[in-house]
Amino acid sequence: MPFVRSTRGISTTPMFLKKNKGPTNLKDEAPEQYSRKGKPNPAHAAAAAETPNDDPYNFKKFDDSVKHAVEGCKTEIQHLKSFSGRVDPSVIENLLVTISHGKKEDGGKEVKEVKLKLGELAHVAPKGREFILTVNDESFVNNIKNTILSQMSMNPQQVSPSTPNILKVPIPMPTKESRQNTAALVQKAGQKWLDKVQYIRGSHFTHLEKLKKAGTARPDDVKKAEKKLQEKLDKTNKELKQLIEKSKQDVLQS
Repeated sequence: MPFVRSTRGISTTPMFLKKNKGPTNLKDEAPEQYSRKGKPNPAHAAAAAETPNDDPYNFKKFDDSVKHAVEGCKTEIQHLKSFSGRVDPSVIENLLVTISHGKKEDGGKEVKEVKLKLGELAHVAPKGREFILTVNDESFVNNIKNTILSQMSMNPQQVSPSTPNILKVPIPMPTKESRQNTAALVQKAGQKWLDKVQYIRGSHFTHLEKLKKAGTARPDDVKKAEKKLQEKLDKTNKELKQLIEKSKQDVLQS
């Protein structure tokens, strides 16, 4: 039998990781780091990249969660800004429209509801203070009209009886009151996402404290990781606050 040199650091996932889960969901059984032939196991590498394990400097899950929160904040604020009367096609294009998929017949498949972005169902073009929608399939027209009416409080109308798939959506003129109301909504939405980021930070901080308590990471390393975590939080908070303030000013000056 050939001699196999022992390599320091080669090990399976320690048992205590099953109890000390961080912000991510750790699997009950982690894949072996090496295959029987002594080659690195790709599954192990993938799992290590997705979970913090006992490395206090692994911020992948935190960074991914924060990035998702920032994008969510941008999307919600962009949607709210539409109520100030800004002519932006993306406001309409990003609305989610519920449509029925399939047919329910004898021996056929059941009808299922799916949600698609309006931009996938119609072409949207601004024209003066209107949006002109050219719907790809006439069967989607009512779904689109109901979505715009319920989510945007705008009433789509047919351009002509001969072209039922072409709609016009009048954009209401903004008023001082509507601008102020929208700015308040932007502030409220932004604060919600700031709180979400704070929660994400708290979850990761708890994970670091568990590592220190379990003795799986040196106290000095945990302390440095906590400092790094706070720096990341401060940077994200600054980015979100600048976004919120700029969006409020855009609304008030529109």
